[in-house]
Amino acid sequence: MNKRPLHVRRGYLTCIGLMLAVVIVWSSGWLDDTQWLNWLAGQQVNARTYAQEHLPTSIAIAMLVYVLVTASGFPGSTALSIVSATILPFWASLLTVSFSSTIGATLAMLMSRYLLRDMVHSWFGDRFETFEQAWQRDGLWYLASMRLAPYVPFFSINLLMGLTPVKTRSFFLVSQIAMFPGTVVNLYLGSRLPPLRELLDSGIPSILTWDLTLAFTLLAITPLMIRYFIKRK
Repeated sequence: MNKRPLHVRRGYLTCIGLMLAVVIVWSSGWLDDTQWLNWLAGQQVNARTYAQEHLPTSIAIAMLVYVLVTASGFPGSTALSIVSATILPFWASLLTVSFSSTIGATLAMLMSRYLLRDMVHSWFGDRFETFEQAWQRDGLWYLASMRLAPYVPFFSINLLMGLTPVKTRSFFLVSQIAMFPGTVVNLYLGSRLPPLRELLDSGIPSILTWDLTLAFTLLAITPLMIRYFIKRK
C-alpha cells in the first residue's frame, strides 16, 4: 500500500491541528460571544461612518489591503469582498474589489515569473505538464475558464501563469473580465447583508428578506452555472 507524500500528510495534520485549536478556544470560554460580536458591530459602525466622511481615502485603504491579500495568496479574499460591500457603497466596493483583485493577481503572476519560477515549478511537479498542454491548446480561453471556475484556487492560477509566456496586459485584461461575474455576486450579497448591530438586536429570522434570499441563491447557483457552461464549451 502506497503511503501518502510527506507534504500531503503534513497538510492533513496542519488542518486537524487548526480545527482542534479552534474547538478548544471556542469551547473553553476564553471568548465571550456577545462581547466579541458587540465589538465587531461597533467596528463596523465606525468603519461605515469613516467611509461616508472620507470615501476616497477609504477606497485607497481598501484597495491596498485587497492587493496585498491577493498578491500574497493569503486565504479570505472572498470574505474580504463581502465585508467591503458592507462598509463601502456598492459602486465603490465594485471598483475597489474588481481592480484590486486583478492587480494583486498580476503581481503574483509576475513574482512567480521573475522571483519564484524554479520554486513554483517544483511545487506543481508533473501536474505542470498537464497545465502546459492545456495552455498550449487553448491559450487565453484556458485562463478565462479557470478564472470562471470557482473550484480552482486563484492563487494557483496566478503562480502557474507566471511560468507561461502570457503577456502581462493579456493576463490582466482576461482576469479582469473573467473574475467580474463572481465579484458582482459576492458584492451583491455583502450589500444586502444588514448591519451586525441589527442582527444582534433582531436575530437572524427577522433579516431574511427577499433580496437577501436572492443574494444567497445567486451565490449558490452561480458556480454551478459557470461549471455547466465551461463543460459545454
